Amino acid sequence: MRDLQDIRAIIRVPDADLAPPPELFLHRSTLHGQAHVARVLVHALRLVQATGFLEETAPLWASVYLHDLARTHDGVSRRHGRDAWERLATLPAVEALFARGGVPAAALPAIGYAVTMHSAAEPDPADPAYRLAALLKDADALDRVRLGDLDPRFLRHEEAKGMAGFAQRLFDRTDGVLEPGPGLFAGLWREVGLLLAGAP
Repeated sequence: MRDLQDIRAIIRVPDADLAPPPELFLHRSTLHGQAHVARVLVHALRLVQATGFLEETAPLWASVYLHDLARTHDGVSRRHGRDAWERLATLPAVEALFARGGVPAAALPAIGYAVTMHSAAEPDPADPAYRLAALLKDADALDRVRLGDLDPRFLRHEEAKGMAGFAQRLFDRTDGVLEPGPGLFAGLWREVGLLLAGAP
């Protein structure tokens, strides 16, 4: 099994650029904002490590980065994934960031599918982008611990079902502690290391 740091290193951008800055979100939310996206990225990297789907690392990062950028409220919204994908066309700096981070242009249709489906419906197992979409949905779902309604039985990967406890500990340890901004992911990543090393 690859080391989690090795998985993180596949994305060739600094920690400060891994999660979208607060000002990029249409809705400045504590439920669906930068801290949520950063935690979802941690779960995504752990899922890549557990499943061995290394080729999905950079596309999954891009999918996580985009998935809640177009939310306009914290309630149920089936179309905010599609809106986020469409918004990418207006964000050339984000497109350039993805390219620097190792996201191949050929992966963009799959990213579009994953981001759209994360809020719309269950992805189709026959779709070529199913694996990416399922990884995004499970990583996003693991952070439902913040809402108190995560049911691991509905996760798509057996590996994800064993991550609910870690997701809760990560949320409990970091919620409201890390300041929004460019240092948030680095602070979160330090806490991940402590938790994985057995810190109480």
